[in-house]
Amino acid sequence: MQDQINVFILGARGYTKNYGGWETLVHGLIDNWKNLNVHFYVFERVKDDNAEGIVALDKVTCIRIAVKQKGSSAMMVFDAKCTRYALKYIKENKIENPLIYYLGLRIGPLVWLYRPLLRKNGIILLENPAGLEWKRTKWNKLVQLYTFFSAYFMAHAVDYMICDAEEIRKVYNKMIKTKRPKKEYISYGSYPVDKVSDEMPEKVKSFFDQWGLKKDDYYLILGRYIPENNYEMMFKGFIASNTTKKLLVITNYKTEIQSFHKHILETTNYENDSRVKMVGTVYDKELLNYIRQYARGYIHGHSVGGTNPGLLEAMSQTKVNILFGCPFNREVGANAAVYFDDEYQLKNIIESVDLYDKDTIEEYSNRAKRRMKDYYSWDLIVEQYNTLFTSIISGKGL
Repeated sequence: MQDQINVFILGARGYTKNYGGWETLVHGLIDNWKNLNVHFYVFERVKDDNAEGIVALDKVTCIRIAVKQKGSSAMMVFDAKCTRYALKYIKENKIENPLIYYLGLRIGPLVWLYRPLLRKNGIILLENPAGLEWKRTKWNKLVQLYTFFSAYFMAHAVDYMICDAEEIRKVYNKMIKTKRPKKEYISYGSYPVDKVSDEMPEKVKSFFDQWGLKKDDYYLILGRYIPENNYEMMFKGFIASNTTKKLLVITNYKTEIQSFHKHILETTNYENDSRVKMVGTVYDKELLNYIRQYARGYIHGHSVGGTNPGLLEAMSQTKVNILFGCPFNREVGANAAVYFDDEYQLKNIIESVDLYDKDTIEEYSNRAKRRMKDYYSWDLIVEQYNTLFTSIISGKGL
């Protein structure tokens, strides 16, 4: 019988949390896991000391650590506390075949300093660096510098780097020339979604009536309201087009960087265009399924990350995917999407998509769903992770 492999996941807010990309990855991985010889420990952030503790669920052990800090430093403090706790827990409980899997690169210098002690206790270190975090323009220059510094030290601290896009792996192959870390490509996964019923539930009908939406009569933007997601370009491209369809924008514009929102208002004047519907955030999954499937097209402006979970969700459901033409998006979309590099191209694409016949729209929709099934299914992603974990412990990894 194969020895049990124990995987400690640090960097997400937790397994029982549902926030964003890291939590999506944690759930996709664990909920679809089949190899019973692998056990997961996921650190969870709580705000109260009284909530700390260990909770054993079916496939995962949740280790809850309190962090009272707020703001951007809170997750750095959380990751640091989890690192120290993981080392202590593994030593005291004599955990065999331990792997620590860091999601993100927040505490690269600390992990680099801890590396000798972690390795001394037989712990193999893995990292998922996400995208090119130091290029995120929402950060000031000092934060960008630290992020690059942290990415560099994290890469030199870990044994394996799991890149969620081939383009990310290419960037790190140029940055880091040494044998370690061994750079692997494993993407995020996507779930197939059943076609929604033609009969809308009342909450869906209410939302569509509130915003004056009809099936196939709007374009959709859904994502964080930050500069590197190209909201200015997308708004300008849509507003310049002659489409009579609406633009439904689902984003956290009320709680994100307000100076950015002021900039968008000044440069696009979208408030003067009655077609643009800025609706805030939507978290109801059933409602989102209708919104995605009833849209004429989905417009995706992300430019910095690797494989974006929101893009995978969109391509599993939306008809025509209109993507900013950066290498990461082209890697995911391939020939199942259309691409723009500036507002003028987007204007022309929207006007073209308006004129697509039923067969063309159906072909794009089918291509996208086939691509998600063939390259991004969770069954495939889980099998790739399982192969990596078992090869590491069997000694074949390096």
